[in-house]
Amino acid sequence: MKRVLVLSDSASLQDLNNRSNLNLLISMDCEIHVGCNFISGNTTSPERVNDFLKELKDADITCHQLSFIPSGNPLEKQQSAANEIEALLKRYKFDLIHCLTLSALQCAGPAARKAGVSVMATCYGLPVHKRTPLYKQLCLMPKLKKTTEYADVFICCNSEDYELADKKLSAKYTFRIPGTGLDPYRFRAPEVDRAKMRDLMELPQNAAALISIGPLTAEKNHQVIIKAMSRLRSIELHYVICGAGPNSERLYRLTQKLHLEDRIHFARSRDDVANLLHACDIFCLPSKSEGMGMPALEAMEAGLPLITSDVQGIKDFMVNGETGFMFAPNDVNGFAAGIEALVEDKKLRLDMGEHNRIAAEPFYRSYTENIMKQLYKTQLASNEKNHRRKKSNIKKEHSEKKAAS
Repeated sequence: MKRVLVLSDSASLQDLNNRSNLNLLISMDCEIHVGCNFISGNTTSPERVNDFLKELKDADITCHQLSFIPSGNPLEKQQSAANEIEALLKRYKFDLIHCLTLSALQCAGPAARKAGVSVMATCYGLPVHKRTPLYKQLCLMPKLKKTTEYADVFICCNSEDYELADKKLSAKYTFRIPGTGLDPYRFRAPEVDRAKMRDLMELPQNAAALISIGPLTAEKNHQVIIKAMSRLRSIELHYVICGAGPNSERLYRLTQKLHLEDRIHFARSRDDVANLLHACDIFCLPSKSEGMGMPALEAMEAGLPLITSDVQGIKDFMVNGETGFMFAPNDVNGFAAGIEALVEDKKLRLDMGEHNRIAAEPFYRSYTENIMKQLYKTQLASNEKNHRRKKSNIKKEHSEKKAAS
């Protein structure tokens, strides 16, 4: 049985983005170990993290608490976590390590290389992209190249990241997957009808409703939609923000400052995503950078038009004027104009929504799973060959020394 270690900074990242890969490894009869921080730094609630931990243990997955801490620098080597991973590699003989963050790769890479273990890394969004200021690119690129040297396989989730990684980074092989994979038809029909859901959410039945789903971080840029809302006071318009995170207090204060408390609804993290999407009319994803944009793809599957920024992974599925409207991340006037156009033209909203259901299909989970399964098989087989070769070389050296003596 092959033994695989899957690493990330937080448990929430594994919960939200890596379930499909864990299921693949289970189907391949692998012994799975998950290492991350189950205690802090998570974007989901403590209750959900505990539920996820229980799921892992029920699936006979061995869990390891690692001392990753939240950091604004994804390329920072966290020495405590690195030491813990090195100890794990001494305790267990792993056939493959899959890192889900750059910091996990930074911490695991040296020990994996020393132990002769193959390393895969998935990047859900590079810290360097076309909108990154030049001074920041000059600072980050050398570190990014150094970090990716540890990856035998480096997996990107959008075209822009793949192009950069393939041409300028240092992994042995680079691949692209269409995000983490969308569940077919999961979001097409709600379990609770629209009118009842609106009552539960305290949304007026006839008002237009925007929705954003995801962690409340500065990078997700919710404030630009709140500011756009302040310029659309003549329209009966509400905005539902679902998620939790470090930027929540700032968003509350901005809402109060702009006197929008009766129009902006903070729903925290929710599991009934399909119900939420079908209770609303337009999905907003105004991120400053975005590796995948899976919540927007879920909204497309639910038949909603999009209002987004024009960055990184979003551009893989977003076609301006067809799937919705997109603008520069800080273009408050642009976002306000796009929202107003969709609110005032119901037919346009519905036509875009129907188009989006079809446009989301290339991002279905089966496509991602087919690629990942082949990569897992190849890397596990490659690591076995390397171990055999290493064992053979050791035996050969021993025989030569014995003959010489």
